[in-house]
Amino acid sequence: MTFACQNLYSQDTVKITVPIKSARADSIFLSRNLLLLAEKYNVESSRAMIIQARLFNNITFNLDQNVYNPETKEWFDVSETGETAASVQKLFFLAGKRNKHIALADLTYKKEEQHYFDLIRTLKYTLRIDFNNIYYLKQILSVYDKEINSLAAMVTVFESQAEKGFVSVKEVLRLKSALFSLESEKNGYATELIANLSDFNLLLQTRDIDYEPQIDSLTEKRIRLESVKLQPLIDTAVVYRYDLVMASSDLSISQVNLKIQKAQAIPDLTLSAGWDKNGSFVHNYNFIGLQIDLPFFNRNQGNIKSAAMNVESSKVMLQISEDNVKSQVIQSYATALAADKLFHRYDEKFVNKLQLLNEEMKINYEKRNISIMEFLDFYDAYKNSIIQLNNLQNARANAIENLNFSVGKDIANK
Repeated sequence: MTFACQNLYSQDTVKITVPIKSARADSIFLSRNLLLLAEKYNVESSRAMIIQARLFNNITFNLDQNVYNPETKEWFDVSETGETAASVQKLFFLAGKRNKHIALADLTYKKEEQHYFDLIRTLKYTLRIDFNNIYYLKQILSVYDKEINSLAAMVTVFESQAEKGFVSVKEVLRLKSALFSLESEKNGYATELIANLSDFNLLLQTRDIDYEPQIDSLTEKRIRLESVKLQPLIDTAVVYRYDLVMASSDLSISQVNLKIQKAQAIPDLTLSAGWDKNGSFVHNYNFIGLQIDLPFFNRNQGNIKSAAMNVESSKVMLQISEDNVKSQVIQSYATALAADKLFHRYDEKFVNKLQLLNEEMKINYEKRNISIMEFLDFYDAYKNSIIQLNNLQNARANAIENLNFSVGKDIANK
């Protein structure tokens, strides 16, 4: 599926390919979309927290110096009669707290990375839906352009004939009314096209681009979903749906957090060493020391219970996510299968015959072989059939994209 895009204010033409996996689309979509860029920074930020978790605590250095010695009446006495003391301290985490925090940072990074890929999945889906809508809206508008031009030319001829008395003014007014109805309907589709083009430009971070999609009809016809089975789609979604993977990551994060909270109940150890010149019972006192909290009252009971409840909550949310993914795959598969079957039942020869018959009806009406009511009734039926055909093809294309989105992987490549 490819399209050419032309700048509204220049003659430059850019060719691009959908789906996103193509190199050209990757270079534009992945590099320019601001939401993806922002999320990429979040991923890198989470990666940096792994580095931070691996770092050891710094050693604390203390230095004490007396300001005034009343015995020698000296300020900042650093002689043998003055008081100077120095010490160092180092905190040591026990119960594997450091490794547990590293594991938590690593899981958080992986979840942020999964969120990035899920955002790509969501935006890619939006991009493809916009692409399909743009293509088929332009096909519908081309039908309106052709019929409006034809009917407008007919109105001009009949106005000239009405002035000469060959046709009634009532008939001319009826034709003008039909022409006005077509132009009004066209304006509604044109407004919808503008909205889709705006969204498409926003996703690609481009401006003032009028995209001209091109879809290979032969490739479209070769896509058949009857051979695709439901259970493999569900199995694929379990692996490739990053929102489901994130729910699994949430459970892993809550489990690691529970381990951390249990480890917090075990106090950490502080080791110290120092020297004191005159502040102790002997001159030049050297010492080492250990410091640890006694967990008589606070054993982190509340945080442990809260973390345990979070684990149970994450298990429930994971089950809910699994059920939602299965339900979405089943629904999107049924919708896509029905749309695909209807598409392949459609007889393309019917359109060609309808177009030929439409031209014959115009000629017969101009020759006055049929009435204006017969002509306009068929004209309206022809227009509605062509529009319904394009809507059918668009609905099928979007249903396939919705199936790809629900599975998390391209099942039907275009």
